[in-house]
Amino acid sequence: MATIGVVAVLLGLVLILVEAHAPTAGVLSGLSALLIAAGVAALFVSGGVAQVVAIPVAIGLAGVGLVGAAAVGRTVATARRTPIRSGPQGLVGHAATVSSWDGDSGSVQADGGLWRARLAFGCPESPPPRSGDAVVVEAVHGLTLDVRRREPWEVLP
Repeated sequence: MATIGVVAVLLGLVLILVEAHAPTAGVLSGLSALLIAAGVAALFVSGGVAQVVAIPVAIGLAGVGLVGAAAVGRTVATARRTPIRSGPQGLVGHAATVSSWDGDSGSVQADGGLWRARLAFGCPESPPPRSGDAVVVEAVHGLTLDVRRREPWEVLP
């Protein structure tokens, strides 16, 4: 019985290490908590400690481990739902300043970089933007930004 307990505890520790390198949203952490709790209970029982002590200790260990695994899983799920904040897709919705414009395309400065730009589809026909005008990034297509004129009431990052 002691051998089974030691193997269960070691297998639980290995699963925690695997979770650190291959994230599974807390699934392996939950399994490792249950294995460690079962291994500790087996060690207590094999050591002559009554089941009156071994079972509550194992349940407590399993509960703490499962709560930790649930917290990790919730954090992972929240992180997956958050919008992209970096890279080209992070520019969507940000303000940009027109550097130069000729016809229906030009260049704009957005987040410290100079980008090619064109007017977004559906923008009302109006005079083309001039150098220094504020525009808003609507979409990113490769290295070209779709932009529209900034409305006076908009407050953008």
